[in-house]
Amino acid sequence: MADDRMRPPAGAAEHGADDALNHQIVALSNKLSLTVARRALAQDGLTLREWRIMLALFIYGPSIARRVSELALLDPAHVSRTVRQLEQRGLVAFRPNERDRRQIIIVLSAAGEKLARQVLPRAMAVGSAFREIYSDAEYATLIGLLSRANAFADRLLQSDETPPPEAGQG
Repeated sequence: MADDRMRPPAGAAEHGADDALNHQIVALSNKLSLTVARRALAQDGLTLREWRIMLALFIYGPSIARRVSELALLDPAHVSRTVRQLEQRGLVAFRPNERDRRQIIIVLSAAGEKLARQVLPRAMAVGSAFREIYSDAEYATLIGLLSRANAFADRLLQSDETPPPEAGQG
């Protein structure tokens, strides 16, 4: 049964291996990404990394690589390689940063913007399909809980210590 794959093995909690939250989130993230890749990106030959970079540029506009990395939630090394691939395909271009000559600004080309406009509705349809399995109240609760978990993860990443979770926050 599919649900059995999502449960930790018997005795895992006793040995400190109960990582159900991490497993569930990673599994869902991977499945959402795979669904978007298959249903929204494949027909245009885009990878998920390419799409995340294009989407960041489409929504937030031209930016330096470090900012694109933050917006797309990608490692800077992956951004650099992927941006070069997008440039070779004519989907992005580079321009100098007038404020800091050491940096270059990445911009979507006209072809990149056109492709982003084509792909965006298909990618959003995947999210909408998942949204429809919840009532409005359930969805609001889910987003609230995930937002709180992300904020806590941000605090963990910014600190050398492991702060205790703030119990009962709502």
